Amino acid sequence: MENIDNSDLEPSMLMKKYYKPDYSKLFNKIKGIRTPIKTSLLRALLDGSWHSELELIRIAKKEQRYVGSVTLGTMINSINHCLRNDYVEKRIINGKMYYKLADNYVGLTRAAYSKYQYNKTDIE
Repeated sequence: MENIDNSDLEPSMLMKKYYKPDYSKLFNKIKGIRTPIKTSLLRALLDGSWHSELELIRIAKKEQRYVGSVTLGTMINSINHCLRNDYVEKRIINGKMYYKLADNYVGLTRAAYSKYQYNKTDIE
C-alpha cells in the first residue's frame, strides 16, 4: 500500500501551487477595458473560435462608423500590448486574417464579461 503525502493537500501548499496572482491582475485589466469597441470585440471572441477580420469589422462598425482593417489591427495590437502578447492570436487562413482568444484566457475573459456585468438587482 502506498503512503500518501498529506503535505500536498494543505491549503498553504495548494495556494502556492495553483494560485497565480498574475491572473488576478490580468482579470482586473480585462474588466478595466472601457472602450465600447474593444469590449464588443472581446465579447465576440468569447466563444474561443476563429473569427474573420471582416466579421470583426462588422461588429466594430456598430460602435463606430469608420473602422477598417488597419484600425482593427491597431486595436488588436493595443489589446495584446495592454494585456498579454499572446492574448489574441492571429492567423492567415486562405489569404484572410482570422483572430481568436488564446485558449488559456477564454475562461478568464468569460468570467470578466459575464459574471460581473450584471447588477445585483438584475439577478433578483
